[in-house]
Amino acid sequence: MLRSARLAFLKTVGALGLDDAALRTRWRRNRLLILGYHGIALDDEHEWDPEFYMPASVLRRRFELIREAGCNVLALDDAVQQLYEGDLPPGSVVLTFDDGTYDFYARAFPIVHAFGFPVTVYFTTYYAELERPVYDAMASYLLWKGRGRVLRWPEVLGQYGRGLAGERLRRFPLEQELSGRDKDALLMQLAARLEVDYEEILRRRILQLMTLAEARELARRGVDLQLHTHRHRVSLEEAAFDREVRDNRERLRKIRASEPTHFCYPGGVIRREFLPWLRRRHIQSATTCDPGMASRHHDPLLLPRYIDTTTHTESEFHAWLTGVAALLRRRRHAEAVGQFLDARVAS
Repeated sequence: MLRSARLAFLKTVGALGLDDAALRTRWRRNRLLILGYHGIALDDEHEWDPEFYMPASVLRRRFELIREAGCNVLALDDAVQQLYEGDLPPGSVVLTFDDGTYDFYARAFPIVHAFGFPVTVYFTTYYAELERPVYDAMASYLLWKGRGRVLRWPEVLGQYGRGLAGERLRRFPLEQELSGRDKDALLMQLAARLEVDYEEILRRRILQLMTLAEARELARRGVDLQLHTHRHRVSLEEAAFDREVRDNRERLRKIRASEPTHFCYPGGVIRREFLPWLRRRHIQSATTCDPGMASRHHDPLLLPRYIDTTTHTESEFHAWLTGVAALLRRRRHAEAVGQFLDARVAS
């Protein structure tokens, strides 16, 4: 009900031209929209998880909307500097992709390149070295591919039913202290039990990361590779947290022409103690998964980001480009209308 009301409101705002008016205000000019993406489907991943995957056609349409709105797409490093200097151009936007999946290399980058937009990839590097599917994601995907089939696997699942198979498959490798190769062997067994063609999935490189060689190629072509931890995890122990950042940074140094200094919290997990740890490691900015628009009032290590998904309509996406959606998150509809009309003269 609330979402229906919000969509109806955004449609009215668009019909009145108020969203485009908001884009031209000083309020919007003093704010940076950081867009976040995950996967661009190679096959049916967007049907399995529409919150993480979208078809290439949807991404292309999003970029068309950015261009049609007259937004300025900036490189992350430049955007952060200009944000805190108060020197952003109108309608500033940054494009970020998390993880560094192979589908970014094969599907997303050709679209980014065609539009001529700068882009940042927060690249987690463990599975890039292993060159096998990401275990947790692939286990979930295989269960979805094999839905409707009976799964009996007492050696792994014990007495748990299929409804808890996903959780059990996540916990089993931790309990058994399995290596990456061991976990991949487990995936092969799971696929066989579900009668899913795992070799075809491997051939298409679904749910795999770019190799380090592919990442190096994209870096040469202008893609900004930044920190996302080595194993896509953080720890409440500073030494373990530091190891994740250090291992990730060491690998990125061999790929990039310069030191990586921007970070994205894996899984959106944030604790206050992380901030001084990142500062001691000379991290200039860190992005979250908290929806919003960045302003000079934000801590640079807590920058909000709008995670775009296939579940969001074009009107919702456009409202984020203009800033209307950011206002709606904080105010009731009537108050929001007054704010972005007044924003013509407010900083």
